[in-house]
Amino acid sequence: MSGAWDVVLLRPLWLIGVPLSVLAAALVVWMARGLGRWQRITDPGLLSAMRALGHVRDARRDGAPWTLALAAALTATGLAGPATRDPEAPVLRNLDAVMILLDLSPSVVEGGGFDDAQAAVSRLIDRHGTRPIALGVYSGESFLVSVPTEDPAPLQTVVAVADAQSMPVAGSRPDRALDLARRTLADAAAVRPDVVLVSDGGGTGPEALDRARQMAAQGIRTSAVFVTPDAPPYGMTPANRDALVALTTAGKGTTVEARDVARLEALLSDRQGRGTSDPALRNLRYADQGRWFMALALVPLAFLFRRRRAA
Repeated sequence: MSGAWDVVLLRPLWLIGVPLSVLAAALVVWMARGLGRWQRITDPGLLSAMRALGHVRDARRDGAPWTLALAAALTATGLAGPATRDPEAPVLRNLDAVMILLDLSPSVVEGGGFDDAQAAVSRLIDRHGTRPIALGVYSGESFLVSVPTEDPAPLQTVVAVADAQSMPVAGSRPDRALDLARRTLADAAAVRPDVVLVSDGGGTGPEALDRARQMAAQGIRTSAVFVTPDAPPYGMTPANRDALVALTTAGKGTTVEARDVARLEALLSDRQGRGTSDPALRNLRYADQGRWFMALALVPLAFLFRRRRAA
């Protein structure tokens, strides 16, 4: 089934009550089989006399246990919370945001691999446009380009025109960029967010590793795209892939090459569209139909309260 008729169970453990109800009814019926083996060892005359006095009743078919079992099974099904998509549920945004941090330090922009970096960012934006995308740039300082948005076109424009003149200060401080990402995602109330640094690893030190560990503890996963320089400018900080690997290990993410981001795309996809796994969000998106099963359970119970005629 699909669409509005998708059914999920909000509290599936209650379904254990369905087979237990049937077993309980079967046990009651088995234990209420009248005289059972007593008929084999009791004198027939004595049994006849006891029947005449009303002290002994023969086994009779009684549907009450099965009626109770049906009511209990319906009640357990209702408590399990069968739910369907609520067409009037609020549309939640910024749930699975991805924030890309583009390193615009001189060693990246002038190192000969910046075209690969721009292409990698552009591909990530295109492939994950269904997740809100935020963009930040950094060198010695970090700047927010866009809060999480589902419109990738303006971000593509910024990435395409970025160059060495985009930043007012030099240097490379990924720790400050991670601080920016954490604040931005917190303000957006993002759930299961990802942060992706696009960098040559310059400036990645203990501060950045500490930020990545703290963010991982908060559920923010940090990954990286390594920009391989062709000819690093003279006097610039050399590329440091090992530092990026250490950073993403601390951040519970992965490091990929700018020319091959397929593994990162797969990693980002595994957090996409998983709102139904979060109980709080699932309860907002689905309407609990269990009350109808609870009401239906009253029907068999009503037969148990009918007036019996004297024999």
